[in-house]
Amino acid sequence: MNQRHLPAFGFTTLALLTLAACSPQSRSPPSTATPAPAASTPVTPAAAPKPDEHCTNEPKTDPNDKRPRCGGMGAPPASAAAHAYRIDSVTCPGGGHESIQVCDITKPFTNTVCGGMADITHTPTSDRGGTWSFVFRGAGGTADSNGTYTLSGSEASLTEHVVGNKICVHAGGRTICTTPRPSTSTWTKIASCKQ
Repeated sequence: MNQRHLPAFGFTTLALLTLAACSPQSRSPPSTATPAPAASTPVTPAAAPKPDEHCTNEPKTDPNDKRPRCGGMGAPPASAAAHAYRIDSVTCPGGGHESIQVCDITKPFTNTVCGGMADITHTPTSDRGGTWSFVFRGAGGTADSNGTYTLSGSEASLTEHVVGNKICVHAGGRTICTTPRPSTSTWTKIASCKQ
């Protein structure tokens, strides 16, 4: 089974995090900033056809077709499930494994994994690849890396080939970097997706 390591997040990175955790740590005061309240957008219900308007059960013929539909029938909205995949598997420090569910791999996506300690972001530049980055928070510091990924295989099952630049661990005022090894993971097409 191919396993996605964050990226190739194996013994070397874990050793770097452990070393960084043992380093003297700088203390910073807790943030007292208050987050700005989120703006709310009023929801406008769809207008129902007036009693004197006749509705149709025919599908929309073009984007300018404004005829009211009986029972809401019409062209269905585009489904994100057309590009939905499960990515197996992320290997976390300590040996845990997680899968990522992505509803649309054609758009940039970020997933939080490893018990909330890591964020992985993919930014596609084509239908067969793009760039990625990750940030890991734990063991008294942070680790980050970035690189490129390419996809090969059939639409039903893709293999992601990950190449990383350097991975750096930051803790106690020190930064230690190393070169991660390339890794792969399997992306399996799924029929439905929840974000």
